[in-house]
Amino acid sequence: MATKAANERKRMRITVDLPQSLWDKVSSVLRRSAAKSRNSLIVQAIEEHLEHLEQAWIDEQFSRMEQDERYRTLNLQIAKEFEQSDWEALRPDEGKR
Repeated sequence: MATKAANERKRMRITVDLPQSLWDKVSSVLRRSAAKSRNSLIVQAIEEHLEHLEQAWIDEQFSRMEQDERYRTLNLQIAKEFEQSDWEALRPDEGKR
């Protein structure tokens, strides 16, 4: 089984067709030395976009939880059951025994 580090070193060659306006913007960034190479710029952009999509998916899952009546009921029940210990944990002398 390949490790994550080994997968990071492994590369796949692809071909990408870019709109001329995007190609021009990439070229402009490279002329200003704001990126190492077209490849590194594209890799970074894809990584950032995938992180954005992952975060949006996570946010959507939490949003669904908020609308889930069973989850809300369970969450309130758990909060009530731990209410006393939560207050005890806030005491200034907690943990000094």
